[in-house]
Amino acid sequence: MAVRLNKTVPILLEKDCEFQIGVRKGKVLELRAEGYFAFWEPWTDEQTGEYHESTAGVISFSAVLTENNHGKLVVLHRPLAKPCQRDRIRRSERVAVEIARAQFRKQYVLAIQGMLDAGDLKLVREDFEARVVKILARGKARYEEFLAAKAIRAPKRAGARIRKTTVERNSEFEFSQGVRNGRTFWKWYEQWRAYGEDGLLDDYRKCGGHSRYSDQVEAYVGAIIDKLLDEERPTLKAYHESVSSIISAENERRERLPIPEEKLPLVGYDYVRKLVMERAPIDHAIRKKGWDNAYKDLHSLGLGVETSRALERVEVDEYTVDLMVLMRDTGLFDHLPPSVKAFIGLDGKPCRVTLSAAIDVHTRCLLALQIVPQAHTSPLRDTIEMIYMNKVPISDAARCRFAWEQGGAPEMIVLDRGSKYITDEAYAVLASLGITNMGAPAGKPWLKPFIERVFRIIHEDLLLRFSGRTFGSVEKKGDNDPEQRATLTLEAFLTWLVRWTVDAYHNKHHSALGMSPNQAWKKAISECRPRSLTSAEMREAFGVRTGRRIGVHGVRVKHIDYQNDAAIALKNLPGVKDVEVLRWHGDIGTIGLRAGDGPWINVTATDPRWIGKTDVDLDIWLAHRQIEDAEEARARRDFVIDANTEAYRLKKLAGLISLPRTEEELERDVVRFSRHTDTAERRRSFGEYRDILADVDAADEALALSQPNPAQPKTAPTVSDDDLME
Repeated sequence: MAVRLNKTVPILLEKDCEFQIGVRKGKVLELRAEGYFAFWEPWTDEQTGEYHESTAGVISFSAVLTENNHGKLVVLHRPLAKPCQRDRIRRSERVAVEIARAQFRKQYVLAIQGMLDAGDLKLVREDFEARVVKILARGKARYEEFLAAKAIRAPKRAGARIRKTTVERNSEFEFSQGVRNGRTFWKWYEQWRAYGEDGLLDDYRKCGGHSRYSDQVEAYVGAIIDKLLDEERPTLKAYHESVSSIISAENERRERLPIPEEKLPLVGYDYVRKLVMERAPIDHAIRKKGWDNAYKDLHSLGLGVETSRALERVEVDEYTVDLMVLMRDTGLFDHLPPSVKAFIGLDGKPCRVTLSAAIDVHTRCLLALQIVPQAHTSPLRDTIEMIYMNKVPISDAARCRFAWEQGGAPEMIVLDRGSKYITDEAYAVLASLGITNMGAPAGKPWLKPFIERVFRIIHEDLLLRFSGRTFGSVEKKGDNDPEQRATLTLEAFLTWLVRWTVDAYHNKHHSALGMSPNQAWKKAISECRPRSLTSAEMREAFGVRTGRRIGVHGVRVKHIDYQNDAAIALKNLPGVKDVEVLRWHGDIGTIGLRAGDGPWINVTATDPRWIGKTDVDLDIWLAHRQIEDAEEARARRDFVIDANTEAYRLKKLAGLISLPRTEEELERDVVRFSRHTDTAERRRSFGEYRDILADVDAADEALALSQPNPAQPKTAPTVSDDDLME
């Protein structure tokens, strides 16, 4: 077991150090083993307004380190550091142009110091004024040498152009260098001696910024602009015209007063534009665009969505591409039945297609991307199904260099509240798979920004390369007719879409990831591999239920017989004839069967060649199976005709042919076939029912009554075995 070492906490403050954490100011009195013993000045809570008196206490080293890591610790004064004057601006707060002006002055000050050391200049103001020409010459030479040293960089090969860095561009400023007075050089030198380089920093930030118009005019014009700002979005020219008109009318009113007031000056176009731009950006955007659009443009962004593993958060949405695609069958859909082709819309006409996509937020990989026909009312089920499925055959069919292996079981799916996503079927699928459903309100795309950004990339990186674009709006389209310029068929579009996804988008470096999505996926699955679903689970979630009759051959579904011991036992149950079938197109080797409300049982295909196959394999097999040679069909037809003719001739010769019957024979047969028919009419014609032996029984009874009853019965004669043998 590894030994856990205590991490050393750095000491950030020393004794008598003044610091500030948030709004609280304190001073370290001494350092103790448990932390800093500090004195806290009185402070007021900005949120509640509660006043807190001064206190003293110990604050731990780790607590101060935490505040430092979060940027809350500010050192006001250290006992061994030279304090900064309160009326001076700290060097760290200076802007780049102020630093450049200080460096310019520094070169002249250093030139003056060199002249003083050489004895060419005396440390009196009169001598500075007398030798100002020599100071100017040496200072200018030194400053030009300073600029030349900054401009020198390592040359590039083959005459490549040297590009300046951002720091170098920001340090280049043009400012007035026309110093002609020796008293100015004397002032610079004295400030440098007193405060060092900080003394060479001037109050350049206070220069300019003064308006030629008074605060009264600014307030008056600002009030006019506030009234004009609305969602009608008037132009700056309209603003200026309105302001000029109102000021002109106001001046006329002031002139007509009993005691005329001072007129307001007419402001120019640039001044009106400046005031419009200086309005509060949020208020300006709300007035101009409305609250919703202003929020889209100006809402603040923080850390955003955090994920720690692949498929932790998946975003799903639809996008209608700005490209006309020719909906014609070019061979890819030959195995599909006509009804499916009509559902897809393969009518040969150009139209815009809608994509349904799913993206993994952690790796930015596309997990699903498919065409949604216009007649499809619930595409979410198919999109989720594609997330789970193996998409390597798709990338192989499109001849991609890389494999589309991104997929698995998502933990959370983020989708909007569109009509196609709030169906009962979609909710049932999400619930059965144990997926958390996070619904984003409609019209707020920033709540699922990752899938929205992918759609924009599809438009900018893929669709722009083909003709037939719709350009998204009538204004951008102009005279362009996208239907006439459409050249990309649906088959070609799907192929390019898959190739772009697998080979282009997944392999492009992503700035937020610091790597490509493909590399991010490999890294994520090496740390935490996503799980998948079994065929039985996929069948229960995405299978289609139908009814079938079970027989001695099992169950036949789409030309395939399914039979195993479980199916045989189910067939032999009393009263079981019709069963319910659960079939999933992703694995047709096994189906689910049940009788009534009984449990589902898995039944495999009788033919082992269908084990592990999909509906695509079956459709291809059926397409080849339905192909029939015309010559073969003609030969079998002739055989059937010839065989039937010869058989009829032979049977007729043998008397086996039933010849047409006469009218008398037909009547005789009718009477014969209906001889034993029992009807009410026949019962009435026959009369009452009498037993067939009734007359015999009545005669025997009368004879017995006429003879006397014997007292002793006569002895039966004895029969020997010999008589029996005879």
